[in-house]
Amino acid sequence: MRRKLAALAVAVFSLFGLTVGTAAAAGGDFAPPGCFGERYGVLFGQGVSVSCFPGEGYGYRVIAHCTNGSAFWYVVGDFVPYGFGPATAECTGALLVPARVFGYQVDEI
Repeated sequence: MRRKLAALAVAVFSLFGLTVGTAAAAGGDFAPPGCFGERYGVLFGQGVSVSCFPGEGYGYRVIAHCTNGSAFWYVVGDFVPYGFGPATAECTGALLVPARVFGYQVDEI
């Protein structure tokens, strides 16, 4: 009986650890060092704006991870050369299901 309870306790703790670990990793903001992001509101949604200091390559773009309940998708922002303003990506939804930025990442090109 004690073995069964111990196995159940280990299973519950491991399940809790897996759900907390994946939720923390999935909703993160992945910007390289030297980049600063800011979220802002748009009509029925949310956007993200990222500015980066000059680095390797020619420029950068931001990729927003969007959600509105059970739907998930990506919005890729335009390419921005270093020194020419922020890169932006906006998640837009509808009146009853507004979208939000779940996380974002920056790709250097």
